[in-house]
Amino acid sequence: MDLEILREIDEWGAVGFYEGQDLPFPRAYGLAMRRMYEHMDVRVPPDRLILPCESLFEGQNMRTHGVHHVLSYILNFFHHTGLEVQPQIADEKKRRYPQHAAFIDSLVADLRSRIKHFGGYTHSNPDIRRVVGDGFNAMETELDRELENARGDGDTKGEGLLLALKDYCAGIRALHARTCCSLQAAVDVASGDRRVELALIADSFAGCFLEPSTTFLQGLLAVNFTWMLDGCDSIGRVDQALGILFEHDIEGGTLDIAFARRLLDEWFQLFEEMNGWNLQIGGRTPDGRDGCNALTRELVLACGRNHIRRPNVAFRITGNTPDNLLVEALKVLREGSGRPALYNDDLYVSALLDADLGLTPEDACETGFGGCTETMIGGLSNVGSLEGEINLAKAFELAMNDGVDPLTGAQAGAETGAFAQFTTFAAFADAVREQIRVMTMRFAEGANAALSRRMAGEEDPKLYRTFFTRDCVARRLSFEEGGARYNWSVVTYQGIANLIDSLAAVEHCVFDRRQITPAELSAALAADFAGHEATLRVLKAAPKFGNDDSCVDDLAREMIGYAWRELRSYRQVRGGRFLPSCIVFATYARAGQPVGATPDGRLAGTPLNDSVGAVAGRDRDGPTALLNSVVKLPLDLATGTPVLNLRFQKETLADRQGLDGLVGLLRTFFEQGGMQAQVSVINRNEMLAAQETPEDYQDLLVRIGGYSEYFVRLDKALQDSVIERTEYGLGR
Repeated sequence: MDLEILREIDEWGAVGFYEGQDLPFPRAYGLAMRRMYEHMDVRVPPDRLILPCESLFEGQNMRTHGVHHVLSYILNFFHHTGLEVQPQIADEKKRRYPQHAAFIDSLVADLRSRIKHFGGYTHSNPDIRRVVGDGFNAMETELDRELENARGDGDTKGEGLLLALKDYCAGIRALHARTCCSLQAAVDVASGDRRVELALIADSFAGCFLEPSTTFLQGLLAVNFTWMLDGCDSIGRVDQALGILFEHDIEGGTLDIAFARRLLDEWFQLFEEMNGWNLQIGGRTPDGRDGCNALTRELVLACGRNHIRRPNVAFRITGNTPDNLLVEALKVLREGSGRPALYNDDLYVSALLDADLGLTPEDACETGFGGCTETMIGGLSNVGSLEGEINLAKAFELAMNDGVDPLTGAQAGAETGAFAQFTTFAAFADAVREQIRVMTMRFAEGANAALSRRMAGEEDPKLYRTFFTRDCVARRLSFEEGGARYNWSVVTYQGIANLIDSLAAVEHCVFDRRQITPAELSAALAADFAGHEATLRVLKAAPKFGNDDSCVDDLAREMIGYAWRELRSYRQVRGGRFLPSCIVFATYARAGQPVGATPDGRLAGTPLNDSVGAVAGRDRDGPTALLNSVVKLPLDLATGTPVLNLRFQKETLADRQGLDGLVGLLRTFFEQGGMQAQVSVINRNEMLAAQETPEDYQDLLVRIGGYSEYFVRLDKALQDSVIERTEYGLGR
């Protein structure tokens, strides 16, 4: 590649990448990131104080282009894949530099042949505690020591990784210096209050990140800078990293609360623009205390002031979390923000310690969440986010058809016999378990094969995550090779309640009461119930999960427990385990597309249920009954996070009595074994109106899977599924 042409067309990542082609792996990746950072302009918009405010100058984002965060190089970087080729940017560059169109085409083709990606979408939380408490200089000093050790040990492979990290760190230093220069230049031309505020920002930024932060403003700017370096993914336990500084500055009178709230609001807006993901509040500290502080409350209030979809705020609630703080969170949820989501922190900590992950009690208290709500340990872990899916509704369908997929005609599962040959429900349930077993085995084998390729060094080592995840440097292993202290994968289960309700319908209608013959059921499912309306009515009348019916719930506990234990029996090659979850976010419509009609009354190709709760609208006996059903599931096995959606009437939470009632309900749910709940307070009529005139409801938020989304951005099938959710009062 002609480096001069690459420089002319401002493809600095590619310049570095090709500079490193004759150097040991992964030096090319370190040089690519270094050159990008060295040439990155840092913009200081007139309305911003949190700086930098974009990962790359002139990158596309939700604010400027109505799209997710897209950077401005052909060779871009993304938090979940690392370096990646962007053809749409190549098309823009060809229009800007028509004389180099052929060269740009050859560049794209060559980069695609060199840069490989495996696996799915992976989030992380950086080690912001070290960034704030120790500073970058101390972290790089550790890198220098380990580089000396690697050379002394003759570890050429480890030396190559550490040298790539040195290139990467040089780029970070350059970007920090460029940010300082841009801020000072902005101060020089500003006037009045703007000049005073920018000078404070410039002084604080110059004194932060490289060295330990001594003020809240320094800490916030350091955390933001760290977050920007990786393209704005998740960020970890902000109130734990910054809470002491915040309280000290407020109490000492050096931080004005109104100014602090402006900063937090602006940061929330950055999460929205950059398509950033998760931050966590509350929870146990490493010494076991409840960690809520003054900043925890301010972050809850920021959720209320900012009616936007991001950041996804995870509120970790312990047995000692003050009720008044939980009430503040419910007040915010009452206004339709969909945030924060609520987590049973004590159960998460104990369940993770029981999961054979090698966790220490102190590290278990550092639980964090990435993306929607994938469980990880902030700054200490590599957690494959949704590296796979297991579709339980599909497993049921295969059991009905001797392992043959009716959609394709292929033998997709185990040969367990045709449905008509089963003479007892127990025999059919065994067939379902066998389909789940085989599906799980194939998943684990495939996932481990993909992870093995990643660990072999065949793709981007993700140098950002390697540097900002503890133990990677000391082990001389990249983030992808298993360098993190803890490694596991989160696997999502689709169609949980569809499976439960289908099993209950078969047991109740076919084997117990004999209202439907096996042949009639098979024919009705094959016809998608067309011409079988009477059969459909009988199936819909069968008992359903979510109504505190012990017959259904006991079946659910046994079958879902079998599925989750089966998955947890497999070790993951990177060093951890596969952890079950139910995080189907906006994918539950897609998950239903390859599944035919099911005996719960669901039509072929329609969405599956979206959480560990009841199928939308089937929980008819109130919130207590639903929660009683849910806690009968072995939720402590699903430590990846078993998402539960709850929708309440706004008037129910209109006064303190209603708020206290919901606090009591949630406390009881957690005490009985509930792990997570995300509360929506939204009116059905509003959603129907939004379908008719979406332009009038652009900011209407709903909770999908593990995060909030604008209702009008969902497709019709997902909108309808949200509308169908039961809307609770606090009665029976």
